[in-house]
Amino acid sequence: MTFQTALEIFSENEKRERRRILAVAKGLKKHVEAYRQTYRKDIMREVISVLLGGEG
Repeated sequence: MTFQTALEIFSENEKRERRRILAVAKGLKKHVEAYRQTYRKDIMREVISVLLGGEG
């Protein structure tokens, strides 16, 4: 194996690893956004119930 071939393989592996990490990060971002939306809805339900005279 020549140095050039080894360098190309390393570069390709590096690109694959970077893509994998970015895919995981995007997945985590979606989970965080979904959690935030759910959390906000829960808070709004509590606020509305208090404002309407219910229990919080």
